[in-house]
Amino acid sequence: MSITKQLLKDAKSNIAFAMLASMLSASAGIAIIAGINHVLEQGISNLSGAIGLYIGLLAILLASSVWSQVLLVNIGYNMVFKLRKNLVNRILNTSIERQEQLGSTDIYNILTRDVTMLSNATRQLPVAMYNVFLVLAGFVYLLWLSPLLFALVCVVVAFGIWTDAKLTNSLQHMLTKVRRLDDTLFQHYEAVVEGRNELALNQKRRQVLFDEQFLPTAQESREQASKAEVIWAINLNWTTLLIFFIIGVIFFAGLKLESVGQDVVVAYILAIMFLRTPLSMILDSIPTVIKGNVALQAINRLALNEDDSPVDTTQSPSIDFKSLQLKQVQYQYPTNKGEAGFMLGPINFEVYKGELIFLIGGNGSGKSTLAKLLTGLYQQSAGQLLLNGTQINDSNRSQLRNCFSAIFPNFFLFSDVVDTQGSSQDDEKIAHYLKRLAIDNKVSVKQGKLSTTALSQGQRKRLALVLLYMENRQVLLLDEWAADQDPVFREVFYREILPQLQRDGKTVIAISHDDHYFDVADRIYKLDYGQLTPFDAHKQRLFSAS
Repeated sequence: MSITKQLLKDAKSNIAFAMLASMLSASAGIAIIAGINHVLEQGISNLSGAIGLYIGLLAILLASSVWSQVLLVNIGYNMVFKLRKNLVNRILNTSIERQEQLGSTDIYNILTRDVTMLSNATRQLPVAMYNVFLVLAGFVYLLWLSPLLFALVCVVVAFGIWTDAKLTNSLQHMLTKVRRLDDTLFQHYEAVVEGRNELALNQKRRQVLFDEQFLPTAQESREQASKAEVIWAINLNWTTLLIFFIIGVIFFAGLKLESVGQDVVVAYILAIMFLRTPLSMILDSIPTVIKGNVALQAINRLALNEDDSPVDTTQSPSIDFKSLQLKQVQYQYPTNKGEAGFMLGPINFEVYKGELIFLIGGNGSGKSTLAKLLTGLYQQSAGQLLLNGTQINDSNRSQLRNCFSAIFPNFFLFSDVVDTQGSSQDDEKIAHYLKRLAIDNKVSVKQGKLSTTALSQGQRKRLALVLLYMENRQVLLLDEWAADQDPVFREVFYREILPQLQRDGKTVIAISHDDHYFDVADRIYKLDYGQLTPFDAHKQRLFSAS
């Protein structure tokens, strides 16, 4: 869908009023030109009446122009607001799998650069529409003055429009290419910022990134953008040339055609000079509108969820967690470059209220994938998930999610501390857990807001656990939480925190590599190449000892 169609779809009634105001303004402007032309032809018989009419037309022109511009500006900014709101809702409604496939770079690029481009276009487009009405009104006036001259003008304008369309198509093609190059540039920017340590340690890698990856992309982007600007400049100057060419055609045609009087020629030239400004403003808006359309196409290419309705914040009916079962569950990652994606399963697994379960396995064995299936973030490719014996589907998946709080390796820390209802928590309670997790000397809390989240990775994980305490969900999933803790606090985590969570009635599923603490778990499962099997830690210790 183009920006114009989107605009017409979202603001039909307001656009109708804006069109009415624009037509009134255009009519007043043309009436002033016609009045001046009439005075030049026939003189003034009633000076006071002419002055009164002139002032009246000026008042109508001012009032209708302001009314039109206010309506059009409001339409533009309302569309920008709606665009931003709907886009964020679409991202929130898009599945976790799809968001992970896209990556944060593409999504950030849309929310920053593309939304800005669309915002500029939607603000520019209504103004361009006003000027289109002004030009159309001028053409009606020209037709009324002389159909014969108007026919000549139409021939020249048709040729100009054809040439303009060719140039505009080339411009759009180049701007589309620039937009795709920008995606690659954003990836290079991410590498420069996020890979700063590795680049500082490896000068050769830094040189390769800069000379062989970043510079060629930046240079091609510069060349394509420069070509686009040159084409637009040619288009703009071509239109200016066309206007003067039309004036020349009218002037020389007026000399040759006896049916066209000198007064008509003067009126034509005066009207066309009046229309030059709105024509220039229309042309000025073309690159911005094209960039907006390119941005809209980029958004559509991401295939985000089309549902832009507000995210449903209504909590599903609270249920008492008793059990979660996986029966023959499989998860297949999408095919990548002709190679089949990783397959997890079939998995048979169950966890009951109050249990402490450990999941172990090597890197790439599928632990994190299984964690996202258990929490309802991923939808299985096959098999069944049963919550308290009830099969989970799209209609009740939120019930499963509402049972869980989780800390994943790529977790995000929010600075505001809330419970499951979104309500701020008591500062004293938060401070208690900050002290319990030994980060009260780094982080304080005031009115439910944390003083900082800029901590070491191990401290960030402790702070994330504080947030989980405040959410007070029934099931906790901790994905290698202890991996970044020092030996002393790792002992505290396994020997004190996890048992206390059990005593508090929580169900805990922990992904762990710490075999020294396997005795803490009620049951242990091992993942190996996507297959889950029970793990007997006692037998393993005997085997290792022998």
